[in-house]
Amino acid sequence: MKKSSIALAVTLAIPALAAAQEASTPDPKIQRVEVTGSSIKRTQTEAANAVQIMTRDDIEKTGQTTALGILTAMSSVSTDINSASASSGSFATGSSGVSMRGLSKVATLVLVNGRRIAPYGLSDGAQQNFTNLDAIATDAIERIEVLKDGASAIYGSDAIAGVINIILRSNYQGFQVKGQYSEAPHFQDARNRNVSAIWGYGDIDKNGFNTYLTAEAYKTDGYSQGDLSSHYPAWHRLTPGRSTYDAKSSFSPTGNYFLSSTNIVAAPGCPAADIDPTDKLCKWDATPYAGLRTNNKRHALASSTHFRIGQNINANFEVTAAGEVSDYIVAPFSVSNGSATSSQSIWYNVLGGKMVGPFSYPKLPVGHPMNPYNTAVEYRARMMDTGNGFNFNRTDSDQQRVMLALDGTIGNWDWKSALGYSHSSATKATRAVSAKGYTDAIVNKTYVFGKQNDPALLESMFPVRTTEGEAKVKFFDATVSGTVAQLPAGPLNVAFGTNISQNSYWMKSSDNVLRGDLVGIFGLQVDDSRNEYALFTEANVPLLKNLEMNAALRADKSGDFEAHLSPKLGLRYTVTDSLMLRATASGGFRAPNIVESGNGLGRSSVATGVNDLRRCPIANQLNALVQGAANATTADKAQANSFRNAECSAGLPSFVSSNPNLKPETSRSVTLGAVWEPIKNWSAGLDYYFIERRNEIGTRSVTDVLKGEASLPAGQLIRVDNTANDNEFLALVKKYAPTNTINYGGVGQLGLVYNPYVNSGRTRVSGFDFDASGRFKFMGTDFRLKLDGSYIWKYQNYSQALNGYDENIAGTWDFYDFPASRLKTVTKLYMKKGDFDHSITMNYNSGWGNNSNSSPTYCVTQKVAPENMATCNHVGSNTTFDYSLTYSGIDHVKLSLYVTNIFEQDYPITWRDGYVTQFRRVAVAATYKF
Repeated sequence: MKKSSIALAVTLAIPALAAAQEASTPDPKIQRVEVTGSSIKRTQTEAANAVQIMTRDDIEKTGQTTALGILTAMSSVSTDINSASASSGSFATGSSGVSMRGLSKVATLVLVNGRRIAPYGLSDGAQQNFTNLDAIATDAIERIEVLKDGASAIYGSDAIAGVINIILRSNYQGFQVKGQYSEAPHFQDARNRNVSAIWGYGDIDKNGFNTYLTAEAYKTDGYSQGDLSSHYPAWHRLTPGRSTYDAKSSFSPTGNYFLSSTNIVAAPGCPAADIDPTDKLCKWDATPYAGLRTNNKRHALASSTHFRIGQNINANFEVTAAGEVSDYIVAPFSVSNGSATSSQSIWYNVLGGKMVGPFSYPKLPVGHPMNPYNTAVEYRARMMDTGNGFNFNRTDSDQQRVMLALDGTIGNWDWKSALGYSHSSATKATRAVSAKGYTDAIVNKTYVFGKQNDPALLESMFPVRTTEGEAKVKFFDATVSGTVAQLPAGPLNVAFGTNISQNSYWMKSSDNVLRGDLVGIFGLQVDDSRNEYALFTEANVPLLKNLEMNAALRADKSGDFEAHLSPKLGLRYTVTDSLMLRATASGGFRAPNIVESGNGLGRSSVATGVNDLRRCPIANQLNALVQGAANATTADKAQANSFRNAECSAGLPSFVSSNPNLKPETSRSVTLGAVWEPIKNWSAGLDYYFIERRNEIGTRSVTDVLKGEASLPAGQLIRVDNTANDNEFLALVKKYAPTNTINYGGVGQLGLVYNPYVNSGRTRVSGFDFDASGRFKFMGTDFRLKLDGSYIWKYQNYSQALNGYDENIAGTWDFYDFPASRLKTVTKLYMKKGDFDHSITMNYNSGWGNNSNSSPTYCVTQKVAPENMATCNHVGSNTTFDYSLTYSGIDHVKLSLYVTNIFEQDYPITWRDGYVTQFRRVAVAATYKF
């Protein structure tokens, strides 16, 4: 098999290489290059590693203007967090990250020019340090190389699931400016804009240097549930807990008095237009304030200067910088922050090391100007003076890297080295309810409803809280590689190297959070640094003429932890001119990060979407009695949904402390694959992979904790007496089902879980990656075909409750990717003739099941109607088509059109997740270059 054909298959038919194969002119001189996954330079014709490459041409054909969008156009890469759509309550707002194999972003190593950048300033979940893709200028990207294999023996920590190496432009001459606008024609609120410019000067060969600067700005508009309201399908309302998703809120500017769940009356003075004709309550449309997409603005800069030092040293001075602001759409505060005064909140005082609560919001006392009763009363109203920008949720972040890289040759040896500094910081700011300030303002009658209150009073009731974080990385690395011997089958090439870095991380919630002053708000504090050292070696050993072995070993020492050895062994066997076999076996690891093992006070947080295995089935039965009642009002259905959701999709407070005795996560992985070229320019590859990750750092999953509740140590899971709230639910049910006898049987509501960091988790995943590519010419048109696919065969988590691996969750809702598809494929057809360049892409995601390990009988338990049971049990597959057209027939100008989801295929019915938008989007771009 021709080695160039093998490389072509592995790299998904790199256009430049393919063009060289077809040309009748002699092949250009072979250059030795470094490929992701190896420290040894080699010729392209030798590169048979399982590395997927996305070229600049591929990138431009996607029409994507963010690094996240570009990467998720690959079948093996999934979104882990998206700055445009992440929950406003998450720790790492204002950032984007990806994962591979469903093993999360902390197991996927992202490099820029082969080296790490500082992690995002805010760790996700207050635990996960990761690379923020928003910090990368997309117009500066030359290509992306994805190694679909563990590579800790080469790169160290975090490379368990794979490595994504984003390689920036290294040489640019001239000036180019580009603008792009995108929107959904049937939903114009979904729009974004991007403008970029790049300027470069100098020729390495003629002038001895080249320098360029690229700058870009990006803006996407946020939108709310109200903006999207006309697009919601009818089935969304039938899904559990969403029958009243768009119902007007009884927390209205005028308000209502909640005397009991069966006795709610409108406050005097409500405008007639706001009176609900059915239940006579005073209502307000809150959907315009329910943000679904974030207002996001970002900018990025990148500069690279290549120059020569003497005759044998190449130097590259790189500077990158980025900034981002994310603003969430939020509503004015409501009385009791939208809670019932009978409900209770529990949170944690980090500085005091104790639980706060149970806390209940105060009722209006007797004698309050707004209380017409002779007993304390719950008043449900909207505090409109906390709108108009007073209430906000904003994240500001910035990131920089400065690096000097040198490389050259000494005799027959190649060497490279780099010295750099990387910095990242982020601040999230919003408002929250002060337990004392709010209570005092209501009880002491200082807050006046329906008026613009004094700003100082509002500040005391709803102070600003912040979470700030900062990461710094100083690093040095050096590698030498070369030939040490000539074996009968070829040269023995080796590499030796070292990495030295100092990592520091600081993240802190504001003092009012750490003291436990704010209702239901959780915080953390960590401030530590760590020195890391590594030594590594690698060898390419030609065992036979057609059999090559690659071996690598790396030793990492992180802080006070014991040194860790990561081995890797690979074999490549050329069976015939048209068939190559390959295999790897490796060990990987992830070192405990500073949040997990540093000197911090720990973190408190809320697990969301929690299904109480003891109370949820009862809540579903009670809710069904109200939802199924023919005469139930919208307000009563909404209340019943709220009661039900508090048990089946609830927030569970938890406190987690750092643990300096943690061990590194470890992994073992195996790949087996083949590359086949049946005819020239047509090739296919298939690889099997297996990864088992052990000693996973984290807390036990809430599902696992609840499964083993009976065997938990006393005090680890706290339930609280929720009798008052339960009685309200039961009274509401009796209004429509007088003979009901269903109740909670004295089981209290989930209150708090103590869940420290431990090395307890295990995960194993296996599956197949496959690709195919080909090219031909017909009627003067160049055609190229590419298939990129990934199939998750098994994905299993270890259960402490079962003392073994749990069921396979691949293809179920429990799988951590979204969508939870087992099979994902991306098929592309490129067609170029003259000045017109077309591409058509078919994206396919297989369906999945909603019944899962966490809820094995979800559809039955949720009381889904029989006629909807089929679509509830199984989410259908999703196939969309994208199209792009580029015209370059005008001097210096290139015009582009991008249409995603050409046929406007609706997203499959997702009974468990509700309606998911999938609009057709149209983008136009213009580029001017000279």
